[in-house]
Amino acid sequence: MKLDDLKAVWKEEISYSVRMEDLSMTAIMNDVTRTKREVRLRDFWMIFALSAGALISVLFGWLAQEQVDWLTRLGIIAFVVGTAAVCVTLIRARRVARSDDWTLHSRIEIEIERLEKQSSLMNRVGTWFLMPMLIAIDLSSLGGYHARTGSYAPDAFGCVFYAVTAVFYGFTYWLVRREVKNKWEPLLGRLRRLLADLSATSGAQ
Repeated sequence: MKLDDLKAVWKEEISYSVRMEDLSMTAIMNDVTRTKREVRLRDFWMIFALSAGALISVLFGWLAQEQVDWLTRLGIIAFVVGTAAVCVTLIRARRVARSDDWTLHSRIEIEIERLEKQSSLMNRVGTWFLMPMLIAIDLSSLGGYHARTGSYAPDAFGCVFYAVTAVFYGFTYWLVRREVKNKWEPLLGRLRRLLADLSATSGAQ
């Protein structure tokens, strides 16, 4: 093979490699953009649904009633406080501490921090969301049962209800953790490798 032929082959391989890197970076950025959009939609609907539920609970579960059992009031208060805490947690998780200096390096670092906070948030979903909501719902339902029957000991239907809610919340916890493992952690790994490659290239220069 002649030298000119080798040059042509090398040039084609280098061009192909650059195109593949561009395609890889484009794919990662598209995934990051889609993930940010999904987070915004998730936060909007969670905040809207919980706020509406808290307002309805206060208006119709407390203020519109002539007499409200203390346990029901405690459940409503727990739901309102839990809703406020969830809203603050969701909003704070979207903030990043890194400053943007309009370089690709800083942009990737910002996206890594953003995804790390979201990943950590969802890994702790049982603490900041599921457990407070489960306590609030169980207190409210037990308060309603006590108001109807005068007993704090739930009947068979109540026991089934609490068991079903516990199973549902446990399944939700597993589902969220599974999403983190299968979706968020791989994307984080790709971003970290991209940042490492970019840093290595900058260092070599």
